Amino acid sequence: MTKFFPTLLISSVAFIGVGCGYSDYTGHPAHKTQKEAHLNSLSTVISGYGDEYDGTYVYTARYNNLGWQRPNFSFKNVIQTYRNEVNNSYPTRPGVFVDGDKFKNARGFSGGTFKKYWKAVDTDPDNVGGLANFDTSFPLDDEGNWIEPGLIFSISAGDTEIDAFNVDLQSTIKNSSDLLSKLVANGGSLEQVKMSITGLEFDGREVSVEPYSFDMNVSGFSNVEFHIKNQKNSKALLNTIINNTQHLKPVDISIKFDNGMEFEIPEKFQLMFNHNVLSKLAKS
Repeated sequence: MTKFFPTLLISSVAFIGVGCGYSDYTGHPAHKTQKEAHLNSLSTVISGYGDEYDGTYVYTARYNNLGWQRPNFSFKNVIQTYRNEVNNSYPTRPGVFVDGDKFKNARGFSGGTFKKYWKAVDTDPDNVGGLANFDTSFPLDDEGNWIEPGLIFSISAGDTEIDAFNVDLQSTIKNSSDLLSKLVANGGSLEQVKMSITGLEFDGREVSVEPYSFDMNVSGFSNVEFHIKNQKNSKALLNTIINNTQHLKPVDISIKFDNGMEFEIPEKFQLMFNHNVLSKLAKS
């Protein structure tokens, strides 16, 4: 459960619905992905924000840290976002642990195909590159301009990965899934759980917001799905974030829910907001 709830937190901060991209990720020491490992801490569905952002998102990492203790070790981690334009159409089924190598051109179970979207290349494990790590040659809008992510994550420690090359990482996921299944009375499935955000805390400053709701499905540890919909309070929430954060600067955030729960982003995660994207959507 201690592994499950950080997943809930990190996924829930995608509530702004403007696309989330991983910019920095150190990976696991002495670990090598076969090709791409599925980073399953964040899988999100966005709807109502336009053709550039709506769809289903999954993420992978590709790196080789086997020689991380050598003086001449050259660090490089390629973090890839895959997007399916069809909402609520994941490439995985509950209880099935899909390797990230399978995401390119994978079919979603509700239709559509997963294509590469944002790509970031992290070459410095000690520095947060943020937006500068992204390949700005793709994706592009109809006018040839780069479509920027509105929410950027940096991860300074190893995250949960699903990689066919390293079965040890998969074994911990299965154990956590078994634990969650035993704790949930209906066999580990929580369908269409509705949660509502009522407050945010930015670097210790608490701000109340009009209730902002999203749907969550939990089907075992590996399938935590969030559906973020554009709604009447969306613009107000975007302006609250703009007024309480700095452009592309890391910020500590706590999220408060209507049922009394509160989540704080774990220390290994850094979160940055892209005001260029948020401002455009707040005015549209």
